[in-house]
Amino acid sequence: MSAVVYLPRIGSGSDKFNDFRAALPLKVVQARRGIGGYITLDLGEQKGRDTITRQPQFDWHLWVYMCDWDLYKTDSRILWRRESDNALAGAVLEMLNGEMLIAVDHDETDDCFVFSFSGGYRLHLDPDFFDYDGDDDMFMLFKFGERDALNYSPGKRFYRAA
Repeated sequence: MSAVVYLPRIGSGSDKFNDFRAALPLKVVQARRGIGGYITLDLGEQKGRDTITRQPQFDWHLWVYMCDWDLYKTDSRILWRRESDNALAGAVLEMLNGEMLIAVDHDETDDCFVFSFSGGYRLHLDPDFFDYDGDDDMFMLFKFGERDALNYSPGKRFYRAA
């Protein structure tokens, strides 16, 4: 006896990135500093609460980590990854709250990303080959209700990970 099992098609990492882009514009609900130079952005509408922490969860959650990043307002850099003053970094990132993420550009030749927001803000992500390896992820992007995340590293490019 044999059984035929149909599993849902799991798209590629590029498909998930395109889905994210298609969802724009998205409201920045919470931008904050993580450990060290990491930052996180909660985007979109509230969808539920975490079952353990009871913290609100939103359409999308972006975790920027093993890369260089710079935050610009118009043409001036107002924050960067190596900013040592956590209070300043938190206050500057909070300025993104309420703004809209309106575009995400990716330069495949140098693995750089530009996240453009209303209000003239731009978040630049660049690989940091001095501190990290080419296989280290620059970011993880989570969509509410999905078990996997979209990861990106210069070595692996877009891929889905559990």
